[in-house]
Amino acid sequence: MDAPVVAEALPPWLEKPWEGLVQRARQGRLPTGLLIHGATGVGKSLLTRALVQALLCQRAQGSEPACGECNGCRSFLGGVHPEVMSLEPEEAGKEILIAAAREAIEFLGLSGSGDLRSVMIRPADALNSNAANALLKTLEEPPSGAVLILEAAQPARLPATIRSRCQMIEVPTPNPGEAKAWLRGFAEDPNAVDEAYAASLGRPLTARDVLVDPERMAQWEQDREALTTLLRGPGITAMAAAMQRCLPESLIPRLQALLVAAQRLLVTGEPDAFGQQFPRELLEPFARHKGARRLAQLSAEALVWQRQASRQLNPQLRMEDIALAILRR
Repeated sequence: MDAPVVAEALPPWLEKPWEGLVQRARQGRLPTGLLIHGATGVGKSLLTRALVQALLCQRAQGSEPACGECNGCRSFLGGVHPEVMSLEPEEAGKEILIAAAREAIEFLGLSGSGDLRSVMIRPADALNSNAANALLKTLEEPPSGAVLILEAAQPARLPATIRSRCQMIEVPTPNPGEAKAWLRGFAEDPNAVDEAYAASLGRPLTARDVLVDPERMAQWEQDREALTTLLRGPGITAMAAAMQRCLPESLIPRLQALLVAAQRLLVTGEPDAFGQQFPRELLEPFARHKGARRLAQLSAEALVWQRQASRQLNPQLRMEDIALAILRR
C-alpha cells in the first residue's frame, strides 16, 4: 500500500480560524467569497489549503483534519483535483489579468462531480481592476457549490465592491515567543531559530523556510553579505556588485530593516534583532555617520524601492542607484 500523502500541519495560531471555518463549512454556512487576510508569512495559504483539503477529504468529519490517504486528499495534494483551481500571477510580483479571471469564472460554472468547486486566489491584491470586476458577478450570483477563497496581505488594495461581497477572515500574527516555539520544531539550535526569525523580518513561515531550505538560507547569507558591504561603504562599484548578486525582492526589504535597525541603535543604544545579525563595529559607525534624519529618509526611499522591485528595470542600474543613495550624506 502506498504511503499517505501528508499535508503540512497547521501552526498553533491557525488552529482557531481553521476550526471556525471548517465547522461552518460542515454546517453548510460557508459563504461563496472568503477573504483571508493577514501579514505576509503568517500562513494564509496553509489555512486555505487545509480548509479546501478537509472539504474534499472523503473521510474527515466535523473539525477533523483531512486524512491524507483518500483519493480526494491525494489528488488535491498532487495538484490534480478536478474541483480545485489556483489563480495566481504568471510571474511573482505581476498582476492577475482579466483573461485568468475569466478562466476561473468558466471553471466555477462547470458541472462537477461533488458539492464543492473552489478557486484559490493568491495573492488576491494582485488582481488588476479588470480582473477584480470580472469576478464581481460570480460573487453576486455564484454557481451552486462555488467557493472563491482570496488571500491578501493588503486587503485594502482590493476594490471595496470585492471586499463587501466576501467574508473577512483575519489570520493573527503570532508574538515572537509563540512563533519561535513553533520554529524550534524545525531546528534544535535556539540561535539558529533567532537568526532565521530575524532574517525573515518576523514572518514565521518565511523563517521556517530559511531553516529547512538550503536555497533560502543561501539567499539570506548572500543578502547579509551584501548588506555588510553596504555598512563598510567601500565605494559604489563594490557595493553595487555585492547587491547585484542578490534578488531585489529579498534584499530590499532587508535593507529597509537594516536602516530601521540603525535608527533604533541611535535612539536606544541597542540594535534590534535584525541589527544583531551584523557586526556592531560596522552598524554603529554607519548609523552615526548617516544620522537620524538621513536614515529616516533612506528608510522611506527603501519602501519605494520595494514597490519597484518587481518592475522590469535594469537591475545593474537599480543597484547602482541604491548604492549611490546609501553613500550620499
